Amino acid sequence: MFAIAVLVAMPCAAQAAIAGKQLEEATLTPHLNAQLPLQIRMDELRGGTAPLQSWLGGVPTVWILADYTCETLCGPAISIVSSALADTGLRAGPDFRLIVVGFDPKDSVAQALAMKTAQLSTRAGLPEQSFFLQATAANIGFLTEAFGVRAIYDREHDQFAHPAAAFVVTPDGRISRALSALAVDATSLRLALVEAGQGRIGRWTDQVHLLCYGFDPASGTYTLAARRLLLAAASISVMILGLLIGLLVRREFAAR
Repeated sequence: MFAIAVLVAMPCAAQAAIAGKQLEEATLTPHLNAQLPLQIRMDELRGGTAPLQSWLGGVPTVWILADYTCETLCGPAISIVSSALADTGLRAGPDFRLIVVGFDPKDSVAQALAMKTAQLSTRAGLPEQSFFLQATAANIGFLTEAFGVRAIYDREHDQFAHPAAAFVVTPDGRISRALSALAVDATSLRLALVEAGQGRIGRWTDQVHLLCYGFDPASGTYTLAARRLLLAAASISVMILGLLIGLLVRREFAAR
């Protein structure tokens, strides 16, 4: 299980309605490489309704599950992730999309729009390539099951407690990484998106960084790994040595 902080998505007054033991049940067990339910239908606050597959757009996507009426940490999670995305240097649209899905099917379009307006970064073309979705309770259940998210619902206050995670999904809808939504940075997001894009986005230097950086499931981020750094250095050294040998052989043949 990834050690990602549990997001208590409710006002302080409502927290007392959920016992500590119940909060422990708000867990994240990522099903990496699992396929999302591509055929479930989801509504977008601008009026579109389509199967989940249509929202992928043929590019890597970052997914956040949120409560649109949350007054604590759902908003900051969206703000942190979207700001980090704007700093990746990747292009919203051609390289990635951001998708936010509401936990509560009762939340209104106005509530979803209010959260988007208040929390989403307006830089790097993100508003046009960020989709705030809603679905039926059954379809939300299929999605949370695929992601490995277990949320606890406080019926009295109509709020949710759930893990604060950002999921990176491949263009064909498979879960690639689960990152901490409250601690993610631009480097980790860029590497996760490049990895999920399977070489279709980013630069060749990103592939070198993926060799040097290892994914740390304890923190939900990419960290510099000494072993991978040595491997990358050795690989580069072999490439340089090969080029030098090739040049020497070529000069020898030219001199004859």
